[in-house]
Amino acid sequence: MGEQRKSFLEQVQSQIKSKEAKAFVSAELHHHLNEVKNYWLQKGISEEQADEKAVTQMGNPISIGRNLNRIHRPKVDWLTLVLFVAALLLGFLPLLSQGYIHTNHFSTYKIAFVVLGGIVACGIMFVDYRKMANKGWLFYVLGSLFLFLLTTNFNTVVEGQGVLKIGPLKIEGLMAIPFFLMAWAGFFQSNRFKMWQFLLLFVLSSYFFLQLSLTTLFIYVTMTFTMIWWSKLKKKAIWIVLGSISALVATWGGIGWMTVAYYQKYRVLSFLNPYNAEYLTSKFGLLEIHHLLVGAGWFGKHSFADQFIPEAHTNFVFLSFTYYYGWLFAAILIVVLCLVALRIMFIARNLNDTYSKLLLAGVVMVYTVQLVGNVGMIVGFFPMTNMSLPFISYGLMPILLNAFLIGIVLSIYRRKDLMVTNTLHGNQQ
Repeated sequence: MGEQRKSFLEQVQSQIKSKEAKAFVSAELHHHLNEVKNYWLQKGISEEQADEKAVTQMGNPISIGRNLNRIHRPKVDWLTLVLFVAALLLGFLPLLSQGYIHTNHFSTYKIAFVVLGGIVACGIMFVDYRKMANKGWLFYVLGSLFLFLLTTNFNTVVEGQGVLKIGPLKIEGLMAIPFFLMAWAGFFQSNRFKMWQFLLLFVLSSYFFLQLSLTTLFIYVTMTFTMIWWSKLKKKAIWIVLGSISALVATWGGIGWMTVAYYQKYRVLSFLNPYNAEYLTSKFGLLEIHHLLVGAGWFGKHSFADQFIPEAHTNFVFLSFTYYYGWLFAAILIVVLCLVALRIMFIARNLNDTYSKLLLAGVVMVYTVQLVGNVGMIVGFFPMTNMSLPFISYGLMPILLNAFLIGIVLSIYRRKDLMVTNTLHGNQQ
C-alpha cells in the first residue's frame, strides 16, 4: 500500500467514530480506490502514478470521512424501543387490576422480569449479529443440549408442559427457541446446506420439543417452516418436505389423541362443541368467555368481585385485561402489540442481506404466533392453549424470549446502513 493511500485512509478513518464502521469503510474505500486505479492503469501510466491519481481523485479525506461517519453510524431504532417499553409498561396493568401490584411477591418479581428483559434487549442490540452467521452448528448443538437436559431433568409439569423448577425460577423449553432461531438462520443462508440435513436436524429437535410442550413445539415448527421458505433451498423441494411433514403431523395427531391428558381433550372438545351441556358453565368454555368479553363494555367493569377468571395474569391475561379495562383499552393494547410485528416486517422489507432477513422472518413468526394464538383463543378462533401474550403475561421466560427477539431486531437495525453506498461517486467525477 502506497504512503499516500495509507495516509488518505487514516485521515478518513479518523473521522469515523464507530469501530464496526471503520473496518467496513476501509474495505469500501479500497474497493473504490482500486476501481479508479485500474482505470488509470489502462491509460498506460505506472502503478504508483495510478495510485496517486486515484487518491487525489477521491477528494478531501476529512470531508469524505465525515460523510461516511454520518451514513454508516450505528443507529438506534427508537420506534421499536418505544413500542417495547410501552408493551412492558402495559404488562403491569393486569397485576394492578387484580390487586397483585400491592403484593410484594408479584410486584417485585414483575419489576425484576421487566428490568432483565430490558437488559437482554439492549445488550443484544450492541452485539454484532453478523458474527453469528457461520455458527449455526454451535447454536444447534447448544439448543439440543439444553432440550436434552431439560427433558431428562424436568421436575414438574405445568399446563402439560415439562418444567425444571429451581426455587422461584421455572426453566421451560421456550428458552431453546433463540438457539434454534440463530441455528436455522445460519444454515438456511448457506448454499451448501442440504435438504436431508434439514430433515434430520428438524426431526431430532422436534422430538425434544414434543417431550416438553405441544405449544412450544407449534411455535418452533411455524418459525422453522417460515424460515425455510425464505432460505436458499429449492422451492419445489420445500413444498414436498413441508407437505410430507404436515401429513406425518396429522397422522401422529390422530394417534396421539388417544393418549393426551383429559384436560387437553376437554379444551379441544369445548372449542369444537361449545354448546354441549358439559362445557356451558366451564371457565374454559367459549360461551363463558364470550359472556365476559361482551359484558366488559367500552370502559370495563373495574372489578372482579362477581367473576373469577382462571390464570388471569398468564394465559387468560387478555380476557382479564379486557373485562377490567374495557374494549377501548384492549384495542389500544392490541394496536401496540401489532405495531411491534408491523415494525419488524417493515425493517425486514428494506434489507438485502439473506441472513438478516432469515432472522427477522423467524423473529416475527415467533412473536406473531404468540400474539395471534393468545388473543385468538380468547375470541374463539383457537382452542385453549398454554400460550402467553407477549410482554403482558406474567412470567420470566416469556419476557426474556420476547426481549431477545426485540434485541435481534435492534441489532439488525443498528447495522443496516453498513452497506456499500454511492457516497463517493460524486467525488470521483
